[in-house]
Amino acid sequence: MYSMVDLENVEPHELDDIEPTLLPIGPELRPDRMRPSVWEYDAGEENTSHRQDEQEELYVVLEGTVDVTIEHGDDRDVVELTSGDVLVVSPESWRQIRAIEESRVLVVGAPNVADDAIVEDR
Repeated sequence: MYSMVDLENVEPHELDDIEPTLLPIGPELRPDRMRPSVWEYDAGEENTSHRQDEQEELYVVLEGTVDVTIEHGDDRDVVELTSGDVLVVSPESWRQIRAIEESRVLVVGAPNVADDAIVEDR
């Protein structure tokens, strides 16, 4: 019927070669159709530039300010997001998040596909 989690009770995960800290809320919530997580960034941290195979991704800045670089073909935009801003990025667009200040970002990918990220030397 529903599931709920308090972020303060989720054990953070440090991932190899990825600077931000992951709060894996998906395993706690067990959604069928989406893949949620919360990323915690220190100022200056950034994730790896990537795109998705299938997942459309929704970003909600819970705290702080981040720059999101989005590339699609020859188009490249850098979008600044602050607390309360929401952004959706299509699977085929490359994206990278860089924290301007300490930040917390809710990321929801859909459909719920594990290991959907594609990282290449570009």
